[in-house]
Amino acid sequence: MEGSDYYEDSYDTPDYYDSEYQVNFTNGSDTYCGAQPTEEDYELYGTMSLVIAGYGNIVLAVFGIIANILAICIFSKKGFKSNFNNLLIALAVCDLLFLILSIAESTRSTFQEHRSNSSSVAGQAIFLHHLLFPYFLYPLHNILLSASIFMTVSISIERYLAIFHPLVYRNRSYTWNLFCHILPVLLISVIINVPKWLESQIRFNEDGSTEIGVTALRMEKLYVIIYQNWTRLVLLGVVPFSLLLFLNIRVFSAINNRKSSSRDRNYSTILLLVVILFILCHFPRVALNFYEVLELDKISRCGPPFWSHIFMIFSNGLLPILNSTLNFFIYFFAGKKFRQSLYNMITCKTEDRLTGVMSKTSFRTGDTRLNVNVEREKRNTRENIQLTEFRKSNVYV
Repeated sequence: MEGSDYYEDSYDTPDYYDSEYQVNFTNGSDTYCGAQPTEEDYELYGTMSLVIAGYGNIVLAVFGIIANILAICIFSKKGFKSNFNNLLIALAVCDLLFLILSIAESTRSTFQEHRSNSSSVAGQAIFLHHLLFPYFLYPLHNILLSASIFMTVSISIERYLAIFHPLVYRNRSYTWNLFCHILPVLLISVIINVPKWLESQIRFNEDGSTEIGVTALRMEKLYVIIYQNWTRLVLLGVVPFSLLLFLNIRVFSAINNRKSSSRDRNYSTILLLVVILFILCHFPRVALNFYEVLELDKISRCGPPFWSHIFMIFSNGLLPILNSTLNFFIYFFAGKKFRQSLYNMITCKTEDRLTGVMSKTSFRTGDTRLNVNVEREKRNTRENIQLTEFRKSNVYV
């Protein structure tokens, strides 16, 4: 996952161990690095890793997968068709895929043997996982996390355009979401995480077993400073947080200061709750990355402090999974039509035409109704003119 990979590579994932870095972590000067962790500390970390990073993450991710599948099924119905809901589908897809890979990562780091053994079926499965991890699973996991971050920003931009530039918003085609909201998010997410393909590798041991290791590039100090610390801190932390705060404060202020439809208020409320949840769940990850930037010299000499490993169980593991899971409950509690549709789907009842939050009424459908009214007025005007001319002609006969 994105974040302080110093911590991941040096301690949290034992198969990422680097011998030189491990020496720095365990044998640093006590006067400079502070007290070393005790056996009780290691036992506490092991227990928390097993319970929270292992069982907890997997159970929560399974629950989140079910919730996101339900959200996608409901938003895909004809009665929910709108630009806003289509972007919520895209966000749910990103969260769904992220949760699936989170299960694989939690299984690997907590329960899986770190060396493959071709003599057993489980060992062959581990070997297959080792083949996929450096060139598929690890980069894709980071890409999906980035996509979830930028998709939240993209939805905020969509609401900003709807409120402050309604004419531009109404004239957009349905393919606008794909080319201006979804594809740019995927492209940016891939570009930012291209170096992730160069950070890990497969190590082949003399006994025929394999394990995952880090590349020389990943341990290069200049690379860590420029890309791992500053680039990812700015692009995946400072910029998204700043945009989310600016856009949503503007949108919510505009909604409260002007007469807005109930649909706009509901959309803005849902988005605000999604953003608040996002900030609460991702702020610890950004804070840990910021701490790494400030203490880079000390970390490079002594290794990361012990408390950071426990902190990262939550900031880089549990909280991002929690964020990808809880969006469903925002839709459920904030949307009457969403609750009704979910109830109908579970009980196999026929959908009723309801008005309310996240219904078919969007700017575009509202624009269609407006055009119908205009055409009706034009037709009535033409009929009145024809009737007037007919009466005049009768007068002069």
